[in-house]
Amino acid sequence: MDMSPALVDAFTLHLEHHLFQKWTDAMEAAEAAAWEPIRQRLHAMAGMPTVAEQDERRRFPPPRQLRATPGWPPIAIPGRPGQYLTPLEIAA
Repeated sequence: MDMSPALVDAFTLHLEHHLFQKWTDAMEAAEAAAWEPIRQRLHAMAGMPTVAEQDERRRFPPPRQLRATPGWPPIAIPGRPGQYLTPLEIAA
């Protein structure tokens, strides 16, 4: 049985389209599998603080002004050995 050239060309085009579709589906599946660890990492990082937020958390709070309380012993001043903070005597 002899096939017409138009029928052979149509079959060839259909087969090429089918094979190309199969190849592109395989490539898309491989690409999705390759990106999956990155997607998971980005999802895990979504709740993490940014670098600016981490830097802000690392900053020390502003220093507090020490005040001696009357009736309590003097407070040693940090970084100044031998110096103490005592309450001011208010003359009555």
